[in-house]
Parts: sequence; structure tokens; C-alpha cells
Amino acid sequence: MKKLNTIQLCCKQGLFSAILFLFSFSLTAQVSGTILDPINDEPLIGVNVSLKSNSAIGTITDIDGSFSVNASIGDTLTVSYVGYQTTDYPVNSNNLGVLKLQEASELLNEVVVVGYGAVDKKDLTGVVSKVNEEDFVQGAISSPEKLLNGKVAGLQISSNGEPGGGTRLRLRGGTSLDASSDPLIVVDGVPLDSRGFASSRNPLNFINANDIASMTVLKDASASAIYGSRGANGVIIITTKSGNSAKPKLAYSGNANVNIFTGSPNHLSTQNFRNAISAKAPQEIEFLGEADTDWVSEVTQLSTSTEHNLSLSGGDKSFNYHLSGGYLNSKGVLISSAHEKKTISGNVTKKLLDDNLSISFKTRTGITDDVFAPNVIGAALAFDPTRPVLDENSMYGGFFQWDDPLATGNPVSILELNDNRGQLVRSLNNLTVSYNLPFLEGLSVTSNTSYDNITGDRRDQTSPFEKSNFDRGGRLFLEELRNYSALIETYGTYKTDLSPSAKLEFTAGHSWQEFDQQNRWEFGNGLEMDESGEYAFTTDIAQDSFLVTNRLISFFGRANLSLNDKYLLTGSLRRDGSSRFGATNRWGLFPAAAFAWRILEEDFATGLADKFSSLKLRVSWGVTGNEDINDFLFTTFYSFGTDDARYQFGEEFVRTLRGTGVDPDIKWEETTSFNVGVDFGFLNNRLSGSLDLYRKYTDDLLFTVATPAFTNLNDRVLTNIGEMENRGIELSIDGVVLDGKNLDWNLGFNLAANQNEIQKLDNSLLRNAVYETGGISGDIGQTIQLLQVGESIETFRTFRHRIGADGLPIPDTEDVNGDGFADDLDIYEDINGDGLINENDLVVGESAAPKLILGLSSNIKYKNWDLSAVVRSHLGNHVYNNVASGTGFFDRLTDRVTNNVDESAFVVNFKERQLRSDYYVEGASFLKLDNVSLGYSLNATKVFSSLRFYVTGTNLLTITNYSGLDPELPQFTGGIDNNLYPISSNFLIGLNAQF
Repeated sequence: MKKLNTIQLCCKQGLFSAILFLFSFSLTAQVSGTILDPINDEPLIGVNVSLKSNSAIGTITDIDGSFSVNASIGDTLTVSYVGYQTTDYPVNSNNLGVLKLQEASELLNEVVVVGYGAVDKKDLTGVVSKVNEEDFVQGAISSPEKLLNGKVAGLQISSNGEPGGGTRLRLRGGTSLDASSDPLIVVDGVPLDSRGFASSRNPLNFINANDIASMTVLKDASASAIYGSRGANGVIIITTKSGNSAKPKLAYSGNANVNIFTGSPNHLSTQNFRNAISAKAPQEIEFLGEADTDWVSEVTQLSTSTEHNLSLSGGDKSFNYHLSGGYLNSKGVLISSAHEKKTISGNVTKKLLDDNLSISFKTRTGITDDVFAPNVIGAALAFDPTRPVLDENSMYGGFFQWDDPLATGNPVSILELNDNRGQLVRSLNNLTVSYNLPFLEGLSVTSNTSYDNITGDRRDQTSPFEKSNFDRGGRLFLEELRNYSALIETYGTYKTDLSPSAKLEFTAGHSWQEFDQQNRWEFGNGLEMDESGEYAFTTDIAQDSFLVTNRLISFFGRANLSLNDKYLLTGSLRRDGSSRFGATNRWGLFPAAAFAWRILEEDFATGLADKFSSLKLRVSWGVTGNEDINDFLFTTFYSFGTDDARYQFGEEFVRTLRGTGVDPDIKWEETTSFNVGVDFGFLNNRLSGSLDLYRKYTDDLLFTVATPAFTNLNDRVLTNIGEMENRGIELSIDGVVLDGKNLDWNLGFNLAANQNEIQKLDNSLLRNAVYETGGISGDIGQTIQLLQVGESIETFRTFRHRIGADGLPIPDTEDVNGDGFADDLDIYEDINGDGLINENDLVVGESAAPKLILGLSSNIKYKNWDLSAVVRSHLGNHVYNNVASGTGFFDRLTDRVTNNVDESAFVVNFKERQLRSDYYVEGASFLKLDNVSLGYSLNATKVFSSLRFYVTGTNLLTITNYSGLDPELPQFTGGIDNNLYPISSNFLIGLNAQF
């Protein structure tokens, strides 16, 4: 073998390196170009340019729209920019010259689901907000509506705090008094039945939040009037996930979290309680106990929760499927409260006859098991902290108790000796068949058949050793319920071009829905334990049941007309017939109309195109109804009177029959609304939003009023007599703050202001006639709110407390008038000057409803990291602090069985309770850091197509001047803070994986 010397080797290596260098230079070089706007040829700054095969290699355009990137001939460059279509360009030279991106239409052409159809976002004429999965609130979400918290202008979501508990939804204010003000919920085209649920339960609990693809909120009447008698409070449409034309995809998501009680109760600690007794009631010192018990800590806990979801989806061009199962186990911060949910769902779609026939079947079942803990926070705040939890000599199950029957019960014993639990099984199934008729292009017929079935049982057991039922030997309450709703809807849609510049879409259909509700109860006192260890009845067993059926039959139609792609008109009409009303008022008519003008399409708007990327004016009007009341209120039912109301016939006493008072002409409420709005976009829609002004006027308002003597069987009857108005403004803005190679930042902001006013309550000639409402604790029959013409609902009515030189309310022990004794005239203002303090001196004050609701959402992505946050604020809302008013006075210290006091007693120095003092109506404006989530995504591997780890915190920070536990929680109860379920902060760690 011939050997090469060192010089020859070096020469050959040098020649090879030179050839390799020249070759590599020919393969990898600086590829340049310039990117311009296609309309005005302006340079686009900050456009992302990267290799399609390796997105890590890339750059952004400079101020002249120019770029330079390392690439090779034959590579492909991906160019992306907000507001423009992402485009791939093949590299065929080192200078690609001028590239012009095309405006993206995805945002405007995004399909938005509305009633009985869908429409491109750019063609919307009504007020509609859509929130997609990527924009949902993150964290431990037990029910779907909480995905929208802070995301939709004008939507107020208030929860009672209990795991799996109820939620109060208000969209653009409440429109009713004695009927529901909650919006209609529609799931995959099926209006949900929410009857039969106690206020503490949520009818949406059976839906797995992880199954939801999007949620659409219909706000104005032009959008919601297609639902006729059920659309007065708006509509929330839930669309669940479907499969796609792709290979099977397996996905898992799971999390574990802890809930921490974050309240700071204002009751006295054990030592402060002893000090208070010494200072204010020294005669009670000898009756103090020896223990040191923090009762709030005894009834709350650090709770844990877990959630697991598994889904499988896939399909091909003619068939797709999405199957999922979920499990949620959530413990409450109140000991023994718990919520467990198991869900399973399936969406299957098959297309036949050249895709002209589509058959879709969707099914979802949820099984919820709840343990309802008695809310003992009020008792924990009141109970003597010098007493122990247990007493070995106690006959009340070994728990310390006061012998006085009116005394507050030991809060721990109430939790331990009550067992209240229930299960609900809900299954919603619907079959949708859609067919494009071959004999007329553009005509399709859709039929939707669904069956919604709910079964449940509840067992509420009170131990014979629990003090409140000790003399009766315990108590047992059993309940079984069954609700079902069957729906058959058929509608046709016809789309045609009337001319090259005119497009028409017409929809007409029929709907039939039947509701059936059946409940059965069994209850009694006197229990004994059976062989299985369960308590059973021994005596005093009572039973009751009812069965109610009603129907809703409807005919509806809607027409959408587009002229020159710039004038958009929508008109709809629905006629509803409901068996909830008598024959004279069984049918109602609900019309709506809307107009939208895409201004930038006009020839004269060429100057505006430099400032706006989109601009649309909207005007809408419509009438919607509200029939969400009890059934058969138009007809009289009779029941037996009580034993002490028997009538004597000779020597025999006969039980009487008593009829219910009704208005046979009762009908649904009607809300007429008018909306003016504008949709806008700037900087190629990097900044976009909408502004709306609205007015909603409700007449035929259902209200329970007094009847003239001898005109009805009852002295009060529910009838259509009132009127109410809501006026407001809404603003929504979405912006792309940063759109860089490795860093993206999007912000969303919304603002809503609503003013509610009662226009009429009855036929009284006295405009200032008052109906008391808003019951409070502390005394029998006390109220703190009123309903009055000219005022908003949930308005407080109090005495006006005199303020002393120290800026505090004058104590009830101070003789201000110098008449030798202290009375109400010393502390309250005599409004009418009659020398008395009575009902005539009560004044109308603030409302519990917020004047302004704000939401801010932030989403930041940096390489593989993502950070999202939601901040919410309510401004101008007020809360009546019934905890302080009911316990913040010193005479409680002399009550040896309910004697702990609120710390406010040492601020106001009240000797006796002052329940109607305006001092306790507090400003409850707040700013909440509601949700923060930090995640990290791993790059795709052979096993995972995506894998993301994340941590989330919920209810992290509240800034407020309110002195109670939480300024927002009382909004669930209309603004009265009394014995509410304790609040908590949640900390979660989880992962999402796709295989």
C-alpha cells in the first residue's frame, strides 16, 4: 500500500476542506427579501420568517420590511404575521425579492354557532360573544359556566363556594322578580331543563368541562329571539368536541390540587373573648370555660381534589368520532362536604351520499355524588371559644352542648351528627340528521331529536343524639326525583344567490319539547339503627309526591340577507305555545330584526381603510320572553286544611278544603330590547373589539301582589303587573401586544356597566309604595332591601345612622339630645321630623349590583413556556354585613349560650344590635387576581405529539375595603352576607398529554 507523507496528506485535506466549504456555501447562504402589505405596498415590520423544517432558524423583518435568514436552495420559508395568512415560500434563489402577504380572513370568517345554524363572524348582525377552548379560564373547573368567568362583557357569574354548588348567572342584569333571571343554556342544540335542582346544586354538573370546544353567548334579542319565550335573559350555547379527519389521537389530562380556607373571620379569639368579658361583662367571668377552641379551624380543613380525563378521537373524510371519560373528586374546605363526578361522552358523525347526508349522535352521562355539609360557619363564629369540642358526660353524642334549647349548637357536632348526601344521574342524548336535498341546490333539512333524563335520590339523616332533634329521636328525609325532557325539532335552511350582489339564507322550522317532573318524599322522626347499621323510621312517617308534565310547541323562522357584502339584514319570528299558561294566553309571538353595515366596503371609506382594518355598525331590536316559572299557576288546586282549622257540623268537625289563589290570565314576561353597536379593528386586527349600547324593557313582569278583599282565594297572587328596565354599555377589546419569533403576548379586556330600574310593581297610585325583601338574621321577620318604583332590584333600605366627631356611628348608649336617656333619636336621623324613629324614617340606599364589571385576560408565550392570568373587578357594589350586624354588640357577652361577638363591636360600641343601621351596608368593590397558570410544553417525541405541564392558582389575591370574608360571595344571595359557605384559594398542578 502506498503511504502518503505528511505534506501530501495536508495538501489533500486542504483541497477537500476547500471543496467542502465551497459546496456548503452553495447549499447554505443568506436568503433575503422584502415583505409588503398587498393593498398599500407598505412594509410590514416584525413579520416572522423561519425555516419550515426547523422553526428555530428564523428572523423578523426590519423597519423596511426586509429580512435575511440562513437557508438553502430547495428549503421552504414559513412567513407569518398577525392579520395575514401564514404562507410558505420555496427558496429558489438567494434573493426572493418582494413578497406580499394576503390578509387573513380566519378571524372574520370564523364560524359562530347561533340558534338553529351558524354564521361567519363577519356576517353577524346581533351581539354575540364566542369563547374558544384556548381562551377558557384554566384550573379546577367543576362546571362549564366557570370557563367564562371574566371573559364575556356583561356576564356576571356568582358561585356559592361549595364544591359542585350552584351558580347565579346574570347577563346584562336581571329582568325578573318572581321568575328566573338565568340565561337559557343550550348544549349541542338542546335547550337544557334546569327544573328540580335546589339552589345549591348546578344543573350543568353532568358536563365535563374538558369536553367543551367553545361557548357562545347570545346577548341581544336579535340573536336570542329565535328561542322565543325562553330568551329574555340571553342564551349560552355550549358546543362539545367532535372528532376530525385524522389518525386516532389519544389525549389525557389530569391534575391534583389543594383548597385552602383563606378567610379572616372577625370573631374574637379565645383570649380576646376573655378580655372582652372582663372589660364589658365582668359578672360573666365565673361562667367562662377552661378550653381554648378555635371553632372555625375545627370545622374547616385543607382539602384536596383530583381530576382525570381521557379522550380518543379520529376519523376520515366521511366518519369521525370523539369519545371521552372523566373523573373528578373534590373535597370542600368545610369538613365532610364533597363532590364526586364521573362522566362519559361520545360524539359520532357519519356522512353518506357524497357527503349530502350527515348523521350525528351525541351522548353524555354524568353521575354526581354529593355530601352536603350543613353550613356551620355562623355557629362557629358564635360559639363560646372557652368551651371544648367534646364532653364525656354529654348525652348529645359526646359533644359539648348548652342545655338551653334556643342555644347555638356545637358546630362540630352539627357536622358529625348530620349525614346529608345525594346522587344525580343525568344522561343527554341527541341524534341530528341533516340532508342536502338533491332537487334544489342550497336547500337542506335538519332534524334534531333528544332525550334528557335525570334520576336522583337524597338522604338527609339527623342522628338521635344531635341536639336539635334529640327530643324527637332524630329525623330522616328521603327523596327520589325523576325529570325528563324530550325534544323533536325539524327545520329547513335555504341558501341562494338572488343576484351577484345579493345572498339570502332562510330558515324555518318546528319545535316540540315535553317536560316531565316527578318527586317523591318520605320523612319522619324517631329513628333506630337497623341490622345494616343504617337508621330507619320507627314512628311519625309521612309521605308526599307530585307529578307535573308540560309542553312547549313552537314555530320559528329567520332570514339573513346580504347586499353587496356590506349591508346585512336579519329578521326572525317565533311563535310559542306553552301548557304552563291558560288557554287565553297560551300562545305568544316574538319578533326580532337587525341590520349591520360593513362601512369599509363603501367607496367613500377608502380614507378610513388607512386607519381601520375592519369597521361594522350594528343595530338590533327584538322581543323575547320568560316562562321559567312553576307549572299550572293559572288554575286553582285544592288541599285539606290543617287539623286546627276544621269546621263544625253538629257534633262533627270536618276538615276543610282550601283553594290556591291564582290569576287565570297569567302569561309569560316579555322583554323588548334595543341595541346599537360597532365592531372595529386596527393595525390589521392586531387590535380589535366591539362597543355596544343597549336598553332592555320588561313588561308583564310577574310579581306577587296583594289582591282586593273578596276577589280571590288568597290575599296575594302572582300576576303580570310590573315593568322593569335595564340600560347599559359594553366594551370588549382584544390585542396582540407582541408577536415575535419566540415571544407572543395577547391581551383581552372587557367592561360592562348596567343600570337596573323598576318602572312598575302594582296598580297603586302611590309611586313610592314599598315591598320589603331581603330577609336577614338576628331577629324574626327582619328585612334589609326593598322593591320600589324608581329603584333597582337588590337595593338596601336602612336607617341613616348619625356620625360622631370621631367619624364613627354614634353608640346606642350615648345621650346626644340631652334629654336624660339614650334612645333611637340619639343615633338615627329623624327623616320626617315627627319625633319618632320608625318605618317612616327608613331611607333608600345603595344596591348590591355592581355599577361596573371589568375583566382582563393575559396570555404570554415564550418559547416552550406559557403564562396566562385573569383579573376581575366589580366596582360600585355593596354588601350588607349581616355577620357583623347580627353579632357585633356587647349584650351578646351576657348571653351565656351564644355569646361570642364580632370585632366590629369594639369599633361601634353598640350595646344592642342595630340591624337596620346603614353602617352595615358596606362598599364591596374589589379587584381579584382570579387565576394564574404557568405551563411548559415539551417538544414532540415518538411517544407524545404534545406534552404540557402546568401549575395554576385560583382566587389568589383580593383587594377590597369590605370587612367581611369575601366581597363577591354574597352576590350569590343578592348582596347579603350571612353564614355563607367559606371561601378558599386553590393551587393545582397538572399535565396535558396527546399520544
